[in-house]
Amino acid sequence: MKNIEYLRATSEHLSVLVDTRVAFLSEYWGAQDEAIQQKLKEELAAYFEKAIPDKTYVAWLAKDGDAYIANGGMVIQQRPGSFRVSDGRSAYIMNMFTLPEYRKQGIASTLLNHLIEDGKQLGISFFELHATPDGQPVYIKQGFQLHKEPTYRKFV
Repeated sequence: MKNIEYLRATSEHLSVLVDTRVAFLSEYWGAQDEAIQQKLKEELAAYFEKAIPDKTYVAWLAKDGDAYIANGGMVIQQRPGSFRVSDGRSAYIMNMFTLPEYRKQGIASTLLNHLIEDGKQLGISFFELHATPDGQPVYIKQGFQLHKEPTYRKFV
């Protein structure tokens, strides 16, 4: 493996976070026209600009030399408590993206470990995520289990 450097994202990394989010979505959903991408980039920049400093979004990046090659993030959520998570705080892990030529080298696992450790330091004990087929082995190896409750969505 190359000499990979891992670092927590700051407000200085907004363009990296935006670009890797768009790259992930384009790979997953397919290319979109330029107007849709531009609107999304503006919305993402505004979101990360607020969420990174207030720690409602935590991200880690991986670099090889000067190139950013992977990232992972998590949204810190607050809901009413439950019997298993009485304070209602949880983390939704997302944006796990590694450039194709760097995949299957343990980079995503390292990013995931950093995210979980940061979450623990923030008092989070409940982590959830959605996985692509390629990502499932990474999460299963880290102890994530398939959740029995179905997810329903409605876009209006």
